[in-house]
Amino acid sequence: MENERKKLIDKFIEINWQINLSAIRDQEWVYVKHVLDSLELNKILKFKKWSSVCDIGTGWWFPLMPLAMTNPDIQFTWIDSVNKKLKAVWEIVSYLWLENVNLIWKRIEDFDQRFDYVTARAVWYIDKLFLWTRNIIKSDWYLILYKWLDEQERKDLIELAKKYRFKLTKEHRYKLFDWDIDRVIYVIKKRYGN
Repeated sequence: MENERKKLIDKFIEINWQINLSAIRDQEWVYVKHVLDSLELNKILKFKKWSSVCDIGTGWWFPLMPLAMTNPDIQFTWIDSVNKKLKAVWEIVSYLWLENVNLIWKRIEDFDQRFDYVTARAVWYIDKLFLWTRNIIKSDWYLILYKWLDEQERKDLIELAKKYRFKLTKEHRYKLFDWDIDRVIYVIKKRYGN
């Protein structure tokens, strides 16, 4: 796994210089701020075997790639409306021979397939996330949000969860290093029958 992780980081840095994926260009910081942050979910949630995960609005390859690499029995799908992003992601999927990743070029609002889990990392405010993801999550399954900790957004999340029949089941607060921002992963369960 260590070799695969290094290949992921090296390829990310190589492509990042070509199309500016991220301001982070140092191997160690790519590892800490992108890879470790993505893998934080594995500490608090075990995907059900053979389930499906859709990653939306991904920070290019994160959390999609580290999660796909560490959960080979899970099928991952990435949806994005920007073809340039899909090409960059496809390059690393091919490079790492990841057979459990599908890429779809489409706007999330126009997509109608349903998944067991939907992940979103540092993307959109909570109101847009609920609006755009509530119809692609299977009944009785999960929406997983990687966010910077913001108490107002948390309050809005709880209100919207009630409105859309979701329930906040886990709230994992963490830092990646001592002086890091406060981060949180929300695991929100869609209630059956919605």
